Amino acid sequence: MAASSPPHRSRSPGRAAAAVRDARGGVRLLFDVMRHGLDRAEKLHEKLGQVDPAPAGGAMPRPARTITRAAYRVLRGGTNMAGSALDLVLASLQASLLQPQLERAPAAPSPGREAVVDAINALAGDHLHRTDNPLAVRTRLRVHDPASPKARVIVLVHDLGLGEAWRRRGHDHGEALAAALDATAIYVHYNSGRRVADVAHELSAELEPMLSHWRVPLQGVALIGHGQGGLVLRSALHQATRSGLAWPGHVRQVVFLGTPHDGAKPAGTWQLLSRLGAGPAAAVLPLAQLARRRSDGIDDFLHGRVLEDDARTGMTPMANAIAGVPASLPTYAIAAELPGTGSDGLVTVASALGKHAEPARDLMLPEEHRWVASGVDHVGLLGSDAVYQRMRQWLSV
Repeated sequence: MAASSPPHRSRSPGRAAAAVRDARGGVRLLFDVMRHGLDRAEKLHEKLGQVDPAPAGGAMPRPARTITRAAYRVLRGGTNMAGSALDLVLASLQASLLQPQLERAPAAPSPGREAVVDAINALAGDHLHRTDNPLAVRTRLRVHDPASPKARVIVLVHDLGLGEAWRRRGHDHGEALAAALDATAIYVHYNSGRRVADVAHELSAELEPMLSHWRVPLQGVALIGHGQGGLVLRSALHQATRSGLAWPGHVRQVVFLGTPHDGAKPAGTWQLLSRLGAGPAAAVLPLAQLARRRSDGIDDFLHGRVLEDDARTGMTPMANAIAGVPASLPTYAIAAELPGTGSDGLVTVASALGKHAEPARDLMLPEEHRWVASGVDHVGLLGSDAVYQRMRQWLSV
């Protein structure tokens, strides 16, 4: 009698390797912040030395300034050496743990870990991407229930720093709409700290082969973007159409949820990051205050920027305002409004509905394609049954 085969165990990098990778990314980011702090301290020191009269009497003599510069060079060199050495140690440990190994099951990402990483990417994702930091989120698509593809597809793109956090109070717009409309939901995960145009270019490149080789004949694609995700969708549609890609031809409807078409309130962005960081992600907020910077993604969110303003491409601010909203494509916009505020705490009702005092910058959506969810804040759009029912009605047409 043949011996029974051992139970199958899937191979994966393992939880230990994933933890080391995260630690490596965190250490690299910490040393980057330290270098930034040294640069700022040195500049401040130089300015104080140029004050006439200088504090505590007299301007800083030239030899003292030379010694100060040398001291900062030593500090910067020591920081670089320590950071490189620690990164090398962690990289070696990560490589050893990544050797093929048997595990009972693949390590599932922790929701808490994902929330922290998404918040860090919102704050400094452009820097993480440029420095090839292990914490940088790569643009990827996740198909819900891939074993049973449907003829209709719903693509959902998340907001600034929220990752795939579509589920609120047990409800997920993507899953609910897919079940109601007999469709397949595709969730997009991206680095929200990068330029909207760059992320959109990658998203477009991912959608083209996926939809071109869909396992059943497509009968239509609906796009849903929450907040910054709406800007990403507009940019992706614009770039794909100009490049002659095929996937925009499958799109039948676009729905924007709280998208800052005309920008957002600067103070509100930190409210959003604090809100999504109601748990472990709150710990990353001091990073932004320490660095005193905002990422390219946050900048695009605040200005409602869809594409780069570039004289070479003709993308002026006026052209940017309406890019990616084809007149022939049924497009819908939902705004949220807290009582007496005229906004959802982040985005004004007018901005979310694509309205503007200048006709050339108005999205010109039919009034029946615009709707306001009263008593709901920006993040609350994800858990609102009224919002779900409105989208279901529109997408059922």
